[in-house]
Formats: sequence, C-alpha cells, structure tokens
Amino acid sequence: MLLNKSKTLGNSTAKKHLKPVLFCLVALSALVLLAACGGGSTNTGTGATPTTGTTNTPAATATQAGNTQTVMIITNSSGSFAFSPASLTIKAGTTVTWKNATMVSHTVTSDDGKSFDSGTTNPIAAQSGTFSFTFTTAGTFAYHCSIHPFMKATIIVQ
Repeated sequence: MLLNKSKTLGNSTAKKHLKPVLFCLVALSALVLLAACGGGSTNTGTGATPTTGTTNTPAATATQAGNTQTVMIITNSSGSFAFSPASLTIKAGTTVTWKNATMVSHTVTSDDGKSFDSGTTNPIAAQSGTFSFTFTTAGTFAYHCSIHPFMKATIIVQ
C-alpha cells in the first residue's frame, strides 16, 4: 500500500514540474516563429516603372554574365529574410531564377507592380521553390516580397 502511494505521489510531483517545462517550450516556440518572420523597414519604395534615377539600391552588387542567373531567397546572418545578391547586374535577354532556401513561402514582385510578379496566390514554395523571369529591356528593376515587404532587391539590366 505504501508503495502505491509513493508511486502516485511521484506522478503528481512529475506533473507539477512538467507544466512549467511545457510553458517554457511553448513560449520558446512562439519566439522562434516570431524571429523567423524577420524584421526591417516596411517602406514600399516609389513603385515607379524601371528607371535610371535614384532607387534604394543596396550597396553590394553582383555582376553576372550568361543567359541564366540565380538569386537565392535566404535567411541572413541577422535572422531576416533576404534576396541574395541584393543587387544583380545582367545583360538584356538574361533569365533570372529566384530559388527559395527558407522554411516559408515568398513572392518576387516588381515595385512598379507590372514588370514581373510571382504572385501571392501561388507564392514561391518553401525549401527549393523557384520563379523565373526573362529581362528583355534595359533598366533598373526594384522588387520586393509581397509577404515580407522589408525584403528588397534590384535587378539592373544593361
């Protein structure tokens, strides 16, 4: 009889200690999910057609040659989602393929809303989804993710 009481008391004590542990796990999970959404500015830019004037062009620029180039959608070192490279210079006629390496869906949407758009109804799937667009005219094409508007980048077509 004493053995059964001890066993029951042990389970009750274990349950008491389990509740704070579960609470901490739920709280930690919520923080991880919030961090995965990234952060940054929600400035949507000018929304103008391709221009050669002032744009919010990031400092790093990659210049690529060839008919196909890839832009990766990543989680950067600060934990925010980003396009890499943030600026890509290509020749007219080049196809750019965006490849999603994150755990969530994204879009690739030109700031002017007309040049190209992967679409929000069928976004680029998490973990290896892709979207491709062939740039046929010269200009500077600023773009963003409609789901995460702080994600911004630029394609420069020569």
